[in-house]
Formats: sequence, C-alpha cells, structure tokens
Amino acid sequence: MRTPLYDSHVKMGARVIDFHGWDMPVWYSGIKEEHMATRGGAGIFDASHMGEIWVSGPDCAGFLNRILTVDVAVLEEGKVKYTFFLNEEAGIIDDIIVYCTRPKEEYMLCVNSSNIEKDFAWLKAHRKEGVEIVDKSPATAMIALQGPLAGEVLERVISFDYDGLKRFYFQTAHTSFGNLIISRTGYTGSDGVEIFMNAEYSPGLWAALIDKGATPCGLGARDTLRLEMGYPLHGNDLDETTTPLEAGLKFAVDMNKPEFIGRPVLEKQLASGLKKRLVGLVMEEKGIPRQGYSCGSEGVTGSITSGSISPVLDTGIALAYMDASVNYGDAAYVVIRDKKLAARIKKPPFVKTNLTK
Repeated sequence: MRTPLYDSHVKMGARVIDFHGWDMPVWYSGIKEEHMATRGGAGIFDASHMGEIWVSGPDCAGFLNRILTVDVAVLEEGKVKYTFFLNEEAGIIDDIIVYCTRPKEEYMLCVNSSNIEKDFAWLKAHRKEGVEIVDKSPATAMIALQGPLAGEVLERVISFDYDGLKRFYFQTAHTSFGNLIISRTGYTGSDGVEIFMNAEYSPGLWAALIDKGATPCGLGARDTLRLEMGYPLHGNDLDETTTPLEAGLKFAVDMNKPEFIGRPVLEKQLASGLKKRLVGLVMEEKGIPRQGYSCGSEGVTGSITSGSISPVLDTGIALAYMDASVNYGDAAYVVIRDKKLAARIKKPPFVKTNLTK
C-alpha cells in the first residue's frame, strides 16, 4: 500500500521500506539529522498510513463510552483526547486519539495503521442501533508538522492563528489545499500540529511546507523522537497482553466512568497492585539496547520493548517491562551480545523539549 505522498517521497530521494504493508520513507538525509531538525526547527512527517474512523449518530457518545477508556460525553467541540480500545482482560487492542467534531453527535478516531481493519471490526461488533461507523482512511491524508518552528512554517503557507490553538485542541481551516483539520498534537514531544485533509490535496501542502522551511523526515526519526519522550508504540510497548496501568498510562483511563470494557480488571489491578510496569532505561556503558533484549535489576529480570540511541543524549535508551518492585534510579543492566552492560532505571522523558521544560 502507498500513501498519496509516495511519489513525493520517491522524487525527494527518500529510502523507502515496507512498514506493516505500507511503502513508507524511513529517512531522507539521515535519522539523526532529521531528528535534530525536528528538535530545533520544524520536521514534517507523512502519517497518512494512520486510520481515520468516523462515528456518528444520536447515541454515538454512549456507544463510544462503552468501548473507550475516556468519557467522550464531556468533550467540547474541538477537544482531543488520548484513549484506548481494551479487550475484556483490559489488554490494549489499540491506542487511539479521539477528536470531538460535534459533541454527542460525531467523533473522529485516529487509529494505528496496522490496526485499522481490526479496530473497524471491533467497532462494528459492538455497534448499537442509531450509530454510524465509517472508515474514511483511504480518502484521508495526514501530515505531522513538528518542532519549535512548526507554527512559523505553517503560517508562512496558510492563514492560521497557531498561537490561538491550545494543546490537545483542533480547528478546521478552509484553504487552497481544501478543508483542513489542524490539531495541536503530535508524537515527537516537540510542539507542532497534525493536519488531516482530503488525500488529493496533500502533495501540494507537503511541498509548500517544505518550501517554507520544514525538513522532510521519515519513520526512523519519528521513532527516536517518540522514544526520547518515552511514548509507547503499539506493537512494541503496547499490545493485548498489557494494560494501560502496566504501561504507565493511567492518565488516559477515566475510572469515574461506571462501565467500559476492561474496567473490572483495572479495578483489581488498582486494588491489588501491579506485577509488572513499563520503565525507562539509560545505558551507562556503550551499547545499543534493542527490542527483545533481556534486562534486569536487583534480582529481577525484564524485557526491552523499544530501544535505540538517543540523538540528543548520544547514548542508548530503552523502554522495558520489569517487575513492578523496581524503582527509578535503581542500577540495572541490559544483555547485549551475551554481556551485561550497566544501565539505570529512569522515568521518561529522557530529554527535555519545548513542551517539557
């Protein structure tokens, strides 16, 4: 599968790889260069492989409240929330961003690319009378413009009040690139926006943003950027065997809601305590921690779910599931090529950005 920006990537010389069935750019000039361009300026990412599923109807809020972990009924128009689909065991089917387009009448769900069909089927399986569910992913493009200069670059291309848009809110804009949904969100830990639009207009907007100063970036930089912030990735750090509490994502679960799928298991975890949890690791010896490597600390062992070199810190960082008894600051190790290399347990984020200062 290819996004509507595929030809643009090839024309600009990107290295393209297969990513869960999608031909996607992994880098243009290099992962570190694109990473630092985003941290210091404005990076632009093709996120059109992500899915957009629209849910509407007179009882859509009640329907979504049954299958999402946040209370969508209280969201005002333009509000954005991070949430989950959970199975009956509270395992994470997918992590999702919900956009309130018309309170209690219409919502857009942005879902992970590899889970579009699964999520759509999950919604259909739980659908109630009077709820309409439409997958608009094939017709929708998504561009992420991220970095401290993202607002300046955006306003060079379209008329838009960037400073007037609060974090985790979106606005619609009517432009020469069609109607845009511009959301003050992102997956890099730097300030910026994510833009949804009709797919046919995306090559024009992509080119215009680059012409006005944005650096094209691939999936490689997107991964190191999110890892520096400790943002989990579904398929690596999140799956149907882990719960939001184990992943340290309690903020995206509204336990005040009387009912949602998976809630009883989360109640038990809150009452009895967790057996494992997701923690950060920083290497104290030279080595690159990778997904699947073993790690440990003070008699307990664990497994790395994401790892790489931090371009900002120039050292290895990782996320790992370990016994819940470990503490931040504890000495740890990572097994690399049969050697236990020294590391330390740290609470993410690993670096400070213009959002975390």
